[in-house]
Amino acid sequence: MEFVKKHSFKIAVLALCAAMGIYLIMTYAVKPKEELPVEKAAPAFEMQDIDGNPVSLASTNGKARIVYFYFANCPDVCPPTTFLLSQVQDLLEADDRLGSEAELISITFDPVRDTPEVIRDFAGRLDASFEGWRFLRGDEEETLQLARDFGVGVVKEKDGSFTHMNVITLVDQDGQIRKWINGSDEGLTADQIVGELNKLL
Repeated sequence: MEFVKKHSFKIAVLALCAAMGIYLIMTYAVKPKEELPVEKAAPAFEMQDIDGNPVSLASTNGKARIVYFYFANCPDVCPPTTFLLSQVQDLLEADDRLGSEAELISITFDPVRDTPEVIRDFAGRLDASFEGWRFLRGDEEETLQLARDFGVGVVKEKDGSFTHMNVITLVDQDGQIRKWINGSDEGLTADQIVGELNKLL
C-alpha cells in the first residue's frame, strides 16, 4: 500500500501510456475486415460435372465460389485465365481450403464439342485438378442464358465459336454475387484473386 502511494504518479503515467498504446494499436494496426458488397443473387443452376454427377448452386452453398465461363476451343482468353485459376487452386490447396471452404466452378459455353474427355484434356494441360474444381456441362442455350444472368456477355458466332466477356465471378457462401473480376487484366495475379476471395472466408 505504501509502495502504491509513493509511486502513484508513476503508476498513473504508465497506465495512461498503456491505454494510449492500446488505442493506437486498435486504431492504426488492427484494420477492420474489408467486405465486398452484395451485387445480386447468383442465378440458380443445375448441371453435370465431367463424371456425370449433378452439381447445382444450392448444392455448393456453404462455400465461397469462383465461377468462370469458358469453352475449350477458345483461341485467346480462356486458356490463360484457366491457367491463372489453376494457380488460385494451388494457393487454396496449400492452405487446405480448396473443397472445404472454397470451390472453383468452370462452366462451358460449348457442351456439344466440350465432351467430358475434351474438358479433362483441356483442364489437365492447364494444371487444373478435379479436387474442389468442378467443370460443368449443360444445355447450350440454357448455359448461354445462365452466363448472361451471371453478368457475362456472350454471343455465339456463325462458325460455332463464342465471343464473350472474360469475367471471373466471386459468389459467397449464401449464393450472392459479391464481385466481378476482369480476367483479361494483364496485371491480375492469383494472389490478388485469393485476396478478394479471402474477404468472403
